[in-house]
Amino acid sequence: MKRQYRQNLQAACRHDVRPESAGWKYLGFAEIVLRTAQKYAENTGDQEVVIVPLTGYATVTYGGETHTIGRKDLFRELTDVVYLPPNTEFTLTATDLFEVAIGSAPALGKRPARLIRRQEMPNVIRGDANVKRGVSTLLDSDELTERLTVYEIRTPSGNWSSFPGHRHDTRNSSSYHEETYYYRLNPPDGFALQRIYTRDTDLDVVMTIQDGDLVLVHEGYHPVVNAPGTNAYYLNFLAGDVRKVIAMNDPQYDWLTRQWDGHPIEIPVKVS
Repeated sequence: MKRQYRQNLQAACRHDVRPESAGWKYLGFAEIVLRTAQKYAENTGDQEVVIVPLTGYATVTYGGETHTIGRKDLFRELTDVVYLPPNTEFTLTATDLFEVAIGSAPALGKRPARLIRRQEMPNVIRGDANVKRGVSTLLDSDELTERLTVYEIRTPSGNWSSFPGHRHDTRNSSSYHEETYYYRLNPPDGFALQRIYTRDTDLDVVMTIQDGDLVLVHEGYHPVVNAPGTNAYYLNFLAGDVRKVIAMNDPQYDWLTRQWDGHPIEIPVKVS
């Protein structure tokens, strides 16, 4: 399957990945850019949908409700998000240049449409030393979604993230969950690296990440590292056989969760 996608900067829909095009079962992802006063109207069909504003502002209308959603800076600000069940008509209307990510997965319609406020979302610092990153839990609850789980991660310059490498591909007692990594970099001309690997098959791929890239993960461990001078934001959507994600760390690196500095060496220098 294709693992890495670059933005189509010539189109309003910069990414549009569906299960049938991705070659997996559940998860869809779209990134859409609207100019001021432009509209995007859709019906969720047989999918549940989560709308995550990236930058700019818009109104979202569904089920007789209208809300303003958005933020100026995804590196420094959180955002409200919208959950929509299957068979829901919705319209996004941009009030200025508006970038939005939309994740989708099959659902039965057991959860109601809802605006989830940023104040409701847990935010924590994970790791330490050069493995420190910020994790915002946008949606991770059986009460809010049937299948989708959504996170935002902010990783400072030069740091590792999604580390230790973990998997959720049914191996090592993990759940099966497909996952998208949508990246934004600061500065935009920086870069990051993502490795996808296993220790029980021949899979071992390293990708150079640019601003706006989308990476698909359905097997293997998948850590990320930023180049020094590059700060990274990534948005994760997950969907699988069950809603709750059970991830298993790479056992070779699991000890780092108890010693985040990794026992660094002392650099030998000549003292005159």
